[in-house]
Amino acid sequence: MQGQDRRQLRTIHDAIRLVIPLTVMWSLGVGVMAYVGNQTKDRAGELLMDPSFSVGSAWYTGLVSNLGILTWTVGAFAAFSGAWMCSLGGRASARRFLIGGGIVGAVMLLDDLFQFHAILLPGELGIPKMLTQAVIGLGVAGWIITQRHEIRRTHVHVLLASFVALGISFLIDSLVSPAPGEGWNIIEDGAKFLGVLAWATYFVVTTANISRSVFRDALLTWPDEAYDSVYGALGEATELEATGLEATVR
Repeated sequence: MQGQDRRQLRTIHDAIRLVIPLTVMWSLGVGVMAYVGNQTKDRAGELLMDPSFSVGSAWYTGLVSNLGILTWTVGAFAAFSGAWMCSLGGRASARRFLIGGGIVGAVMLLDDLFQFHAILLPGELGIPKMLTQAVIGLGVAGWIITQRHEIRRTHVHVLLASFVALGISFLIDSLVSPAPGEGWNIIEDGAKFLGVLAWATYFVVTTANISRSVFRDALLTWPDEAYDSVYGALGEATELEATGLEATVR
């Protein structure tokens, strides 16, 4: 029928289930804003303002750092998206591999965004910087060891390039501890940025390859399943008709 609206009415249960993610995220947002509202005027301003609005900073203040945060985000999103595709395609091993990579990337994203190992934990809780870095390193090593078979099937050279660049940045930060703007600081942040770019590239490419494989398998399998479901049902109907006709003749 032309012009027929094919949309289905949602039940109250469906509506509640769809609202839950928004409720959770808005609850977190309200909690953050409540914390900001409890601070002094100056501190609240520091928490809310863009860095370029403080102390006369230029608009490009923190540009490289912000680009790095966005790149970490792309890598984590690609990994979790690939894991979702693997769940649709029944690729359990690849799904675990991508979920682990996504978690590792998300941890490094949060560490970079909130400066956990560099400022927050040492300054607020007295936890040594090297200890936090060691914990993150153990997490990365654990992911590599447990998922080494899946990693071998991917573009390992891209992942290796990421580790080399991030390792150089770590060594310079640990051994030299350069001041902002110094030559060593440029090399350190430059190596870190290259490492983050390689990390995100690795997961984008890996997810694209796995997604193509899942789609290819689905396209190869679907015609056979469709044929069996249609003609199998027709065959069963024919057999039932034949049985009924035979019973009638008797």
